[in-house]
Amino acid sequence: MKEIKNILLVAVVLLSILSMACIMEDDATPDMNGSAITTTPEPSESNETQTEPAVEIILFHGTRRCASCIATGQLLDEVVHTYYKDEVVNGTITFREVNAEIDRKTAAEYGVRYVSVYINHEIYPDAFTYTNDHDRFVEEMRKKIDEALLNGS
Repeated sequence: MKEIKNILLVAVVLLSILSMACIMEDDATPDMNGSAITTTPEPSESNETQTEPAVEIILFHGTRRCASCIATGQLLDEVVHTYYKDEVVNGTITFREVNAEIDRKTAAEYGVRYVSVYINHEIYPDAFTYTNDHDRFVEEMRKKIDEALLNGS
């Protein structure tokens, strides 16, 4: 039993170090545009204006991105555009990727220290759990987004 606990502890430490390596590289040369993907609502022909989205999803990453970070961004983009098209168009849901090395102001506002996903200003720690299982990732992310839509937070 103690051996299993030690293995799990080592795995957690290694994963933490790996995730921090994606953001905390002071010698990294930032790319010119910062974020890879930004999903913002299309301009609406209606006179209604929505000041705040009901669900704001942000993936924070570094300039040098690991495979898990890239996969998470692609999967999040897929979920948002496949299952929540109308909500994106009307501004109810926004999704963007933020390079925390370039947009330090936003990273500081959220208290970002490592690659992470925030939904309505709250870290979603399970976002990277199922990046290797497409269907499970979609299922879990949809649950979280649906919950945020229902609760307004």
